[in-house]
Amino acid sequence: MKADERQEHMMVESAAEKIQSIETPEGTFTVRLLLDDLGSIYPGMIRYTVEVLHGTETVYTYAINSYEAPPGSLFDTREVAEIVFSRLAHDVASRPQIYTHPRLFTRPLPGSGTADVVILQGSPRRFGNSAKIASWCDDEAGRAGLSSRVFYLQEMNIRACTGCYTCYDYGYCPVDDDMPRIIRALESASVIIVCTPVYTSTVPATLKAMMDRCQWLHAREKVLGSEVHARGLLIAVAGRRGAEPFVCVTHVVDAFMENLGIRPAAPVLIGDLDRVRDVGQIEGLEGDVRAALRPLLAPRDEE
Repeated sequence: MKADERQEHMMVESAAEKIQSIETPEGTFTVRLLLDDLGSIYPGMIRYTVEVLHGTETVYTYAINSYEAPPGSLFDTREVAEIVFSRLAHDVASRPQIYTHPRLFTRPLPGSGTADVVILQGSPRRFGNSAKIASWCDDEAGRAGLSSRVFYLQEMNIRACTGCYTCYDYGYCPVDDDMPRIIRALESASVIIVCTPVYTSTVPATLKAMMDRCQWLHAREKVLGSEVHARGLLIAVAGRRGAEPFVCVTHVVDAFMENLGIRPAAPVLIGDLDRVRDVGQIEGLEGDVRAALRPLLAPRDEE
């Protein structure tokens, strides 16, 4: 098993609950049930991992955690893990030949697509005010000599989080959509910018779905040690005047950044667009946006 694949499996300290050695014509196999206390991530979270080793090589893994069972459920994750352990031990003894090569199910992130600055354009309007502001940020990053990438979320396939907690078992999400590209970019970025309009006092649905799916990245940080070292900036636009339209938006985006360890700067909040309509017509606004972003683009020792 490759070192990077092994890291994708687990970095948390594990305690062996059960171990069974099985001698077969294909060599010695070991089936073990491991327990990981993830209470530091979520109260009472326990992960049970059943591994099959051929010699010293891990060839099969099954994991389940206590948060996968809804409250009051008759479904007991520890019992499931013990059943899997027993059945795997029997299967390895019965047909060892199918376990001589790794059968590990992972979903690695793309090897490319990283950028210094990641801009999450949350509006469904490709040429609206949030998109215009995103273009200013994209240009400012280029002026600073940094690479940048704008994600137009509405044009991507981003499905809602199902709360399955599989990401805390394996460090990846089983939902098949475009999120791996976003996770890869966020994980390596030094600056993360959220550009969004206010929709019914909060963020648009696709942006919220993307934020919820970033529990995958939270799991990678907590379980695999893949920490995000980014600074963040929220730029939001609203139709109404005053601070009240932005209350929910700022709370939602602050929670998203806090969950991932992103350090936010003071947000840029732009209201009264029901009257003004076009952010490009607000005198001095582009300069203000660029000025708010510029300190985040500077090298750390120049801050």
